[in-house]
Amino acid sequence: MSIPAPLPAAEDAAVTRSAAGPAPAPGTRAGHSGRTPIRSWLLYTLVLVMASLTVYGGLIGAPATRVFAENDDTSLFIWWFAHAADVTLSWLGLGSGERDFLYTHAMNHPDGVNGAWNTSVLGLALPMVPVTLLAGPVVSFNLAIMASPVVSALAAAVFVRRFTAFGPACLGGFAYGFSTYVVSQSAGHLNLAFAPFPPLVALGVHLLLDTGIRRRRRVLAIGALLGLVIGWQFFISSELLAGTFLATVVLLAVRALLTWRRFLAGLRSLVLGGATAVVVACLVGTPLLVTMFTHPAAPGAAIRPHGVWNADVFDAVVPGPYTLLGGAPETPIPRALPLDPAEIGGYFGLVWIGLAVVTCVALWSHPRWKAPVRVTAVTGLLMWLLSMGAPLRVWGQELPSTAPFRLVELVPVLQNVLPMRLVVHATLAMSLLLAFAVQAALDSGNRRLRFAGVGAALLALVLVFPGSVPTRPVYVPEFFTSGAYREVLPEGSVTKVLPAPMAAAQPHTAEAMAWQAVSGMHYVDTGGYFIGGTDDGGVVYSAPDDALDRILEEEALPAGDSAEVRAALVELRSEGVEYLLVADNAWYLSHPAEDVARMVAEAAGLSYHKVDGVFLVDLTDAE
Repeated sequence: MSIPAPLPAAEDAAVTRSAAGPAPAPGTRAGHSGRTPIRSWLLYTLVLVMASLTVYGGLIGAPATRVFAENDDTSLFIWWFAHAADVTLSWLGLGSGERDFLYTHAMNHPDGVNGAWNTSVLGLALPMVPVTLLAGPVVSFNLAIMASPVVSALAAAVFVRRFTAFGPACLGGFAYGFSTYVVSQSAGHLNLAFAPFPPLVALGVHLLLDTGIRRRRRVLAIGALLGLVIGWQFFISSELLAGTFLATVVLLAVRALLTWRRFLAGLRSLVLGGATAVVVACLVGTPLLVTMFTHPAAPGAAIRPHGVWNADVFDAVVPGPYTLLGGAPETPIPRALPLDPAEIGGYFGLVWIGLAVVTCVALWSHPRWKAPVRVTAVTGLLMWLLSMGAPLRVWGQELPSTAPFRLVELVPVLQNVLPMRLVVHATLAMSLLLAFAVQAALDSGNRRLRFAGVGAALLALVLVFPGSVPTRPVYVPEFFTSGAYREVLPEGSVTKVLPAPMAAAQPHTAEAMAWQAVSGMHYVDTGGYFIGGTDDGGVVYSAPDDALDRILEEEALPAGDSAEVRAALVELRSEGVEYLLVADNAWYLSHPAEDVARMVAEAAGLSYHKVDGVFLVDLTDAE
């Protein structure tokens, strides 16, 4: 994230010429009124929507049955969208009866899941409840994914518009919203792909630093709005919130060093507005904070191991899989462990990097541009270095030096930030530099320079634009889509569904969660994919295996009347399991579905039934 210093008043009022006629200098608004017409923003939004439809075109024809994802985190988000809709209905007396948006017993029964420590995206799932109820959670999730680059680009353009004319701001916003980071993270990580937060925080901090303390009402209003934005972000991604806090600290340190006079002039308003923002944000985020720290099932250690999710220096120049250049599905850069392609989002390309370098060299000492360019470049470079994590890697080779991110790993909350995800802030800085380059070129009065600046910026955008991304089907047995589950499963029944969700960065590994979501949370599931804790202070990522799960890991299934299977059945019944569902033709089931159902039914002294692609065993009458 980067925030340029405000321009001097004389320069702020200056008007230069551009290719389209008179244009405002950086820091001013368009036209004599100082405002961009709303129709211009509406047209820009339409362009962004069309770009999103181009990128996610594979979802348009089948929004309820396909997703864009290389992992199966999609099933997790689909589940939370359905949960938000169910809790909303429950408050109206129509749902399953669950009334807590952030803590649930609908999965991982009987222990439940603490949604405050998970990517429950309540800040998106709750506004999307009408869509979820009308069209289903898969459609709702896909619409949120498709909206992510649009909303992110709009937020970035509004921020950049504070320093450039409308046209360059639009290019800068587009570069951010359709960056490799945003599109790659949308391949499964909605909480990170929906990224208007960094530019909105940047805008808020800029406004506070640029507002005199005598205008106290304005300072308080800006602080309150900033607090609402931060409070909303609590319910979308606490990781992006923590990363943006780190970026803000870096930014303020850079501004204090490079523009210390202006920084000191705005410090009092920054403190007052910042305090207001913190108070408002904590009030808005109180439900999540209370759930996080007072409810059970919280992780007892760092959520992810350090040293794995680190960007590589070459990520900036090696195309990712979702670009027009057609990068390899699997990154050729050696990693500590194989990484989900959704994490490889640090690509800028040589053209964009070259444009940023030329912009910095050309404008480093420019009277008008030196402050914003210096602050943007230094802040962006530092955030890019932090995204390398610790240790630093160059084409997979570890450098012997100690990386600065090592200090971040020592901070209790920030230790859960995956370093390569911090590249979102370097991306915002690069987008800002791109807009500066275009604005400076347009202001130059040199026709060739204008053409070169705008042409280079457009080429940079083309080379990082993803084109049409691939999609894959979501397998949902007919049992759940036809409504057959309503006829054979009492509402709220405790059910074990196989194959159980697994914590693995592969497609289809957690689809049982999507089946429960499609059913409208009709039943309670013993399985689940989530972040949780154990009694000894450890971290878990899915429901613990029971005796039946361990039997299914064996090479051959034992006889149904064996002591092993009978003991597994007793364990299931002791945990309140009433029904066993085994989906036929599902992924990652180690044995034929009918063989599993027959084994359990024999142990229970019951028969099993096949209903619309699912084998059902009613355990309520088990011997």
